[in-house]
Amino acid sequence: MDMMNVKKWFPFVKALDYGHPCKLFCFHHAGGSAAIFKNWKTWERNLAVFPIELPGKSTRIKEQYMTNYHDVIPQIAEAIHQVTSQTRIYFYGHSMGAILAFKTACLLEEKYKKKVNLLIVAGRHAPQDDFPDDYQTTMDDSELIQELKRVGGTPNELLENEEVLQYILPIVKNDYRLNESFDYQDELFHGPILAHCGTNDPDALACNVKNWQVVTTNTFHLKEFSGSHFFPYENKQDYYKELEQSCQENTCHMSY
Repeated sequence: MDMMNVKKWFPFVKALDYGHPCKLFCFHHAGGSAAIFKNWKTWERNLAVFPIELPGKSTRIKEQYMTNYHDVIPQIAEAIHQVTSQTRIYFYGHSMGAILAFKTACLLEEKYKKKVNLLIVAGRHAPQDDFPDDYQTTMDDSELIQELKRVGGTPNELLENEEVLQYILPIVKNDYRLNESFDYQDELFHGPILAHCGTNDPDALACNVKNWQVVTTNTFHLKEFSGSHFFPYENKQDYYKELEQSCQENTCHMSY
């Protein structure tokens, strides 16, 4: 993968960030894009934030979307491998992004012998637990709209605008197709995992999220935050500061 294609995966990253010794790679939720992490770029202090953009999303809207983990994970892993020489690597994944982050971290370990120093997963049950989404992509668009209302995070005025819906629903549905392609292959991650959950998340309460401890051979910690499924963005800069602190603590107490 040449550098021009590598940089497509990281559309909001500045040139100087590629040389930063500590990088936080961020994987978005279903229906999101790399832009959800743009505020984090303005708040970064001791890390370089690398929001990941999937083909077919936002800045890459003209590209073919990939609806299968087996296709997209190797490309993400290769792009990250290309920009992480002599780098401490941190992963953050929210909801669908938690699985993308987990799968990518495992592949980096297996194929590139590269360590992810801390995997932070938020708002998603553990990979080995089978909790199907209420919405499946075989259902009507009306069911998808109800699902978006249920989990929150999308303003009602957008969900009631037919023109907007014609644009966003196919994009969101592609993310759900990608999520449905996930199959757990008994992977184990060998670095530490930090799991976050919202106190009012209907799909990923602490009792569901705690099972991430089963998929690491290293340390595991769980922390609850006030909020819904989208608690990371509801807590804004306070949440990002918490992430930076967790990564700094990991640097000071290396266990991997």
